[in-house]
Amino acid sequence: MSDSSLIVCKYLPDSNEEIVRQVELTYNDAFPLVERRDFVDVVYLLRSEKRFNLELIMHSDKYVGFITWWDFDSFVYIEHFAIDEKHRNGGYGGKALSLFLQNLKRMVVLEVEPPLDRIKISRISFYKRNGFHYHTFPYKQPPYRPEDPMLPMAFMTFGYDESIDLEMIKQTIYKHVYRWSL
Repeated sequence: MSDSSLIVCKYLPDSNEEIVRQVELTYNDAFPLVERRDFVDVVYLLRSEKRFNLELIMHSDKYVGFITWWDFDSFVYIEHFAIDEKHRNGGYGGKALSLFLQNLKRMVVLEVEPPLDRIKISRISFYKRNGFHYHTFPYKQPPYRPEDPMLPMAFMTFGYDESIDLEMIKQTIYKHVYRWSL
């Protein structure tokens, strides 16, 4: 794969129904139910929430994966990032993440599960190889559905500065992404 044939581009609502179906399949396949919204809610956010974005990862005009993210004043929050199952382990994830990060001039935050098994350790290592810093800051992901539990997670940041207030970031994510208050 040549880098020039891989692109990360903003999805525009109503532009391609087939792409939306592919994103939905990847989304539902890549994340357990407790770690994702119902996809109808993703589509609703794309149309109604100006801070919420979907980037498509394309290789030679073919769908490879996606990134959903929130645009806040002092940081960007990646809510979901996944490569379609058919394209995993082909180097697309690292290249796509690098292209995505090149366009941002702010700190980037994402959530990962604590390093409790081989898969979770591998995911954290992937982000570290791509310039992210793992934080031991106490954090739990609020539920997407009322019946779901809070999930132990950890923050990882790209472009982290010691002066950044992780508590403020947590409160911003709770309020805007999860619509959750303590």
